[in-house]
Amino acid sequence: MINRSFVFSFATLVARPSAVVCAALFLSAAQSARAESPVSAGFAQLAQGGLETRSFSFKDLGIPQDTALGAPSAARDFFLPVPAGLPIQDAAVQLNGAYVRGDGGRTTMLMTLDGSPVLARAFTESQGAIDANLGVAGVARDSGFVRMGVEYASVINDNVCADQTAIGNAMRVSPATTFSYKFNPADIHDLRTAWSALPQAPVLGLGSDKLSAAAFDTAWRADALLQRDGKKPVAQALPAVGDSVDLTGVAAPEGLRSIPAFNALLSGGKHAIASKEELGALIALSPRSAFGPDVFVADAQTRAAVNAALDALRAQIASSAPDGAEAFDNWRHNSADGLSAPLAAGEARLAHVGGRAVIVVGDNAALSVLSAGWRPIGVSDRLVVHQIDPTARAHGDKIPFSELGGEPRSIDVQIAASWDANFDMAAASSDGMQPDEVVLDLAAAPTLSNGGATATVYFNDVMIGAQMLQPDGLPHRLALQIPRFALARTNDLRVTFRRQPDAHCQARQSYPVAVLPTSHLKLAKRRAESDFVGMAARYAGSATVLAPQSYLDSAVLSVPRLATIANATGVAPLSAKFTAIGNGDMARPDGAFLAADVSLADQKTRAAISSDNLTLTSIKGDKLIDVSGFKRVAVLSMATSGSQDGIVFRSTGAPLSFTQPPEIQRGDIAVLDARGVLKLFDTIHPDEVIVAGEGSDLWVTRHWAIWGIPALIVLLFVLIVAGARHKRDRVKARQEQNK
Repeated sequence: MINRSFVFSFATLVARPSAVVCAALFLSAAQSARAESPVSAGFAQLAQGGLETRSFSFKDLGIPQDTALGAPSAARDFFLPVPAGLPIQDAAVQLNGAYVRGDGGRTTMLMTLDGSPVLARAFTESQGAIDANLGVAGVARDSGFVRMGVEYASVINDNVCADQTAIGNAMRVSPATTFSYKFNPADIHDLRTAWSALPQAPVLGLGSDKLSAAAFDTAWRADALLQRDGKKPVAQALPAVGDSVDLTGVAAPEGLRSIPAFNALLSGGKHAIASKEELGALIALSPRSAFGPDVFVADAQTRAAVNAALDALRAQIASSAPDGAEAFDNWRHNSADGLSAPLAAGEARLAHVGGRAVIVVGDNAALSVLSAGWRPIGVSDRLVVHQIDPTARAHGDKIPFSELGGEPRSIDVQIAASWDANFDMAAASSDGMQPDEVVLDLAAAPTLSNGGATATVYFNDVMIGAQMLQPDGLPHRLALQIPRFALARTNDLRVTFRRQPDAHCQARQSYPVAVLPTSHLKLAKRRAESDFVGMAARYAGSATVLAPQSYLDSAVLSVPRLATIANATGVAPLSAKFTAIGNGDMARPDGAFLAADVSLADQKTRAAISSDNLTLTSIKGDKLIDVSGFKRVAVLSMATSGSQDGIVFRSTGAPLSFTQPPEIQRGDIAVLDARGVLKLFDTIHPDEVIVAGEGSDLWVTRHWAIWGIPALIVLLFVLIVAGARHKRDRVKARQEQNK
């Protein structure tokens, strides 16, 4: 008997071909859904990743001390980094601090975010803690910063004529103040955004603990770039089979736990990598505790090791879960190939592995596009550098302060306000020229009583000039010579503006002053001294970094050490040359050099250090110190090798691992430990007598017109008077003879 319903259905489908297609597609989709293996679902989940969390304190951002705001009013802006152009989630600021109110009156705190007021609080007790949690809008910020403002005001008496001085009223913002947020790394599509999204302690991935000279060269430069951007990078080597790794907190998608290699990594704690398959699974998961790079130096040998591990993992998947092999291939093509695919010369690219964005570079040229000067153009997920100037600026004798961290802007001044620029000597030196003159174009608006503003200029806390600005709103130029003794390895220029209260007991108001874009730093030829400041200027032109083979054999410890030393001494990481010296060999530098634990031919230095002994001598040969018993102490000192000047680094005992970067300023010898500088010595001119004399000579020669023209006029006048007197005497003598 024929099933009529079946005949009807079959006839209907034959009559309607489109229905056949739709039914087939539906059945196929249903079968695919039923057929998707747990392994395929696991790799799909692995590809999706998840939200990345960032949390850091003000101390992490380089603000180690309390920020004080005092009466009668004060304001401070804090710039909190976020990924540029990306929306963020669950962002919040936890403000910690305290206040004192010893003089009474009304005291108020106002907090703003991106210029909008979000919190006001009146302080009524004699003292107390400040604890405030503020939500931050998740909108994308192209600037890469959230601007958090804190303002403080104190009013002792409502009578505007009363003295509002109140040294007992103040508040402070603690460096324990924190900022946290989340974002989706999948939203990162270019190198510029990936760099702005780096954590405060990014992981610098290396191929192994033992690197080739080329890979080590790229690695220390990458570490130095990260440090210059205020980061504290952590070097991490790709584990090899047999290496022990920390698997604390490692998790894998449920569908991948049936794969032996993934299952072996879920034990937690310390674990020895037993096979290439396990290494491949570790690369796929990329846990930050074991191998989770944010920046990855991928030379040919490293890429080959990654590919071998992933090939072994695929073979295991094809054997234990054949239906997951295709899903693995898709995941590998979209994710892991970013780490292992061949790199063109000068190529920098973006990869997404382990739920995070990873910047992958293979050589020094690729790093150039990540420098601060060229980073804004990195709006692609892959760039190939053929030629680039690492300095990113035209060579000349003028550098705008906007290139040195001092953005031109207008500032509202009620009582006092400051503008500053910070730069190192290498960034402000070029072709043998050093900073010589600060040129500021300033403008000030008048107050109601036509009062102006004073501008006081400090260079490394040395006052180099001051001027009362005309209150007409027009540009006025202030050109100030930089004395040599004020120069340092890193320099801070600060302009403090002050306004006097208006007359007739008027309430205080804010009036703007402006630092105009034409303000600049002028360079001039100067003889570079044989000290840290002089060497930083020489390094701007050329530098050779020398390191022993032992550094290359222990790269995880040596890469951050060399990068820290290079930054401390002012070596430009992208333009310097690098040479690896065989263990025990003598180096013969052919230019300005930085030698780290390397023996130099014909070396002369005033600092000698052995296994536990430190000896320092003065320029006259007198011993300053000769002490033994040191452990984990290092010395940076000026040295010569033949006719070349440079800096040498020597350490006692076990190699140093710096927890804080040393701040090297003036002098020619620095004694260091892991926390930074213990003591600086200046054996060349310890009392600055030579420098002061040089400064006087420079003023006489550079400003000859100021004294020369008046002196010439006086000399001519004296000669004319003397000539007239001589002529008069001759006439008088002749007349007497005639009589």
